Amino acid sequence: MPAPLIFVGAPVLLAPIAYLLHRSRGVAALSSALVAALLAVLAVTVPFGRPVSWLAGLTVADSMSILGRSFLVEPSDRLALAFVFAQAALLFLVSGLGETSPGLYGAGLAILGLLAAALFVRPFLFAALFIQLAAALAVFMLAGGRTGAMAVRGALRYLVYTTLATPFILLTGWLIEASGASPGDTAFTVQATSLLMIGFAIWLSVAPFHSWLPVVAEQASPFAAAFVFSVLRHGLIFLLLTFLNNYPWLSQNPTIYRVLTLGGGGMALVGAVFAFGQRNLGRVLGYVMLVDIGAVMLGIGLGTLAGVEAALAGLAMRGLALPMWAAGLDYLRQHTGGDDFETIVGAARRYPLPAAAAVVGLLSLAGFPLTAGFAARWPLLYLLAQIHPTAAILLLIGLLSISFVALRALAVLLAPEVHPDTAEPAALPPISLALYALGFVVVFVVGLFPQWLLPAVAGTASALAQYVR
Repeated sequence: MPAPLIFVGAPVLLAPIAYLLHRSRGVAALSSALVAALLAVLAVTVPFGRPVSWLAGLTVADSMSILGRSFLVEPSDRLALAFVFAQAALLFLVSGLGETSPGLYGAGLAILGLLAAALFVRPFLFAALFIQLAAALAVFMLAGGRTGAMAVRGALRYLVYTTLATPFILLTGWLIEASGASPGDTAFTVQATSLLMIGFAIWLSVAPFHSWLPVVAEQASPFAAAFVFSVLRHGLIFLLLTFLNNYPWLSQNPTIYRVLTLGGGGMALVGAVFAFGQRNLGRVLGYVMLVDIGAVMLGIGLGTLAGVEAALAGLAMRGLALPMWAAGLDYLRQHTGGDDFETIVGAARRYPLPAAAAVVGLLSLAGFPLTAGFAARWPLLYLLAQIHPTAAILLLIGLLSISFVALRALAVLLAPEVHPDTAEPAALPPISLALYALGFVVVFVVGLFPQWLLPAVAGTASALAQYVR
């Protein structure tokens, strides 16, 4: 049995079943989480090339061919898969706490299969087609938000930008083939580098291609938005590292790292400026993601293993913070009628755990001390301060802006209610209490003891960033 068939075929085939189960939210959330978690475990445990006793003696091959295209699972791909599938499993599980868009589970599983195909396919440039299909499916989960027209606008804007990037990636493939026919002509690789940078700039929502982020964060279901901001964004980062690993003319080009540094610093500054004045707990996350993506770009732009480790640590901590933000915001939207600061005044007095979850999620993304994000942000700032002090200052401004908005939101949530409701708020179910408690424990324990998680991140970085050795 080919491994690509397991990691691509299984989630795609199970996606329709997950969609049919969406009316039973708890069942759909738990089953989807179990599928994603099982695939994450298989990604790092299944041996290739020899019979596996617990799979009835089947031999799992690491490659297969479909329509002339080969799909190969390399060791670095296995770690990337485990990273992405584990993040999806956590989001699926937490989404059982609130209201979700009908397409979250079905589209989510299918997207996982497409991301796996994007990592496996050879030549790598065909990954653009799978990313395009994944973006099209993401529209179904994003368009099911609380405000139909606005949610659809954000989802379609995301699809338009993804579609705009695809031709640049495909043209890069044509230029790479042309350079193989004329190895002495460097013009082809120079053009390929430029097109690839443009394509990834659009994919990663580098300003000015970021306008879909705040709309999606404000209007889409928080869990669907968190899925796109984490799982799909993680897949793109791993794909970028795959390109750097496999094309020396790309990884040895200092222009790539300068562009990543300039783009990352610019993203942090733009996110800081726009986040500072926000008065909507959902919309602010769109600009927080600008700072977060900028931090990842800055880490990779250092061109060192330590930089990539810091970037991947940021992705891992994002994966812990976003489910908390989504669970808290979704609950507040349901029980207060919105997420504008004027609407949620005093909400923490009635709904303390959801309010705290939304704020702690933002603080963790900002790298606030004692939260999980601190373990990723401050090592990156230390590295940048030694090599690119200006970039370190820009990132610090971004993190301080996010922290300010999060603390201002906390003050609003704790303020006395303008029109107090005398009715007693409904008690949270025991399972919700348990998941909220677990979330707080994980975020603060990882913040206090990052050494429990960072070695795994370092191992993943070593496998994914072979080009820096």
